[in-house]
Amino acid sequence: MKSKFKSNNFIAALIAVILIAIGFALLYAHEQSSAEEKQGAKTAAQETAAPEPVSAEAPAQSPATNPDEALSEVAQIHATIGAPKAAAGTTSEFDLARQSIDRTDEPLPRPELIDADGYDVYTNVSKDYLFWYFDQLGYTGDRIDSGETAAIPPVLVVRIRQGWSDDLTVQYKKSIFYRVLLSLVLFENDAVLRERAALLSILDERGADGSFTDEQAQRLTEMARSYRVLKNDADGPLDEQQLQELLKRVDMVPPSLALAQAAHESGYATSRFAHTANALFGQWDWGKNAVKPKQQREGMGNYGIKSFDKPIDSVRSYIMNLNTHNAYADFREVRATQRGDQQGRIVLDGKSLADTLISYSERGTEYTEELKGTISYNRLERADKLRLLQGEPIYFQGE
Repeated sequence: MKSKFKSNNFIAALIAVILIAIGFALLYAHEQSSAEEKQGAKTAAQETAAPEPVSAEAPAQSPATNPDEALSEVAQIHATIGAPKAAAGTTSEFDLARQSIDRTDEPLPRPELIDADGYDVYTNVSKDYLFWYFDQLGYTGDRIDSGETAAIPPVLVVRIRQGWSDDLTVQYKKSIFYRVLLSLVLFENDAVLRERAALLSILDERGADGSFTDEQAQRLTEMARSYRVLKNDADGPLDEQQLQELLKRVDMVPPSLALAQAAHESGYATSRFAHTANALFGQWDWGKNAVKPKQQREGMGNYGIKSFDKPIDSVRSYIMNLNTHNAYADFREVRATQRGDQQGRIVLDGKSLADTLISYSERGTEYTEELKGTISYNRLERADKLRLLQGEPIYFQGE
């Protein structure tokens, strides 16, 4: 009888140990996820870029409330960047994909479609509709993992609404954030790569004596001023060292790194700076239109967070910041090494490039380690292998 009692006690103790172990495993998994969310929820006032010169950015306007305002916003995007078009008489990849959508289960109410001057704007787009639309176009993690999806739709969101994620789980909030932002990052990267291709073309066409035509020299001077190789009032011609420096600066940013930084700097686009100023990367600004943090740091002057009219403007400014600021010279050197002789869009190592951004945050290596952890945890390196479907983008404005 005593032996049986000991046996029962042993079994009970064993079950208790197993249950405790399972509890710890579940707790650890929860803490891993919640820890990352807490890091991402830090405001841009805490995670900020190295100081930039005072700029004259226009203040963020109130969200568009009518189709005319929405069209005006989209027209500004087109005028600034444009997008590659399909050859005359052909249908673009994106248009073909849109034509193949099965609308049997299309969520209601449908967004209002405005067609003007060759571009489409959808207003009052719900989160359910956005999920459905991405799924219909194969823009899902499973399709990307399987290799079925190598190109994503050029859908550009034109406004960040306050409280957009209030009724979403952490998983769905992150899913929308990463998919929406990736389209913006790839769109801006493509614009930079077109500029790089133009630069390489000019360099390849120079004369045997290394000279350029007047038109080429003027284009190089303009580009050098834009990328801060030359001061705004400086004239060319550029010497060989300046040309090589310009080539290092006119290049893409790894999408994985951009996604991770935006997650940290904007709290997955839920921070006050994100919804009031479309600010996704926490860039500092001393201009009058900067959004002031609730508690400014002593000895830093009357600084604030740079404001933008549209989310894509924030992405463009972030890429230009990494491409021009002296604090990120190491970033550009490592990127140039990774590129080597490769042309066009390439797969860059976002995690190794994160190591060069110690100056982006006053927390230094602690910050860069968190960036690498976010890239690994969310498998953001998958984004580095993706491209946009060829064709004119469409524009979504939320409810």
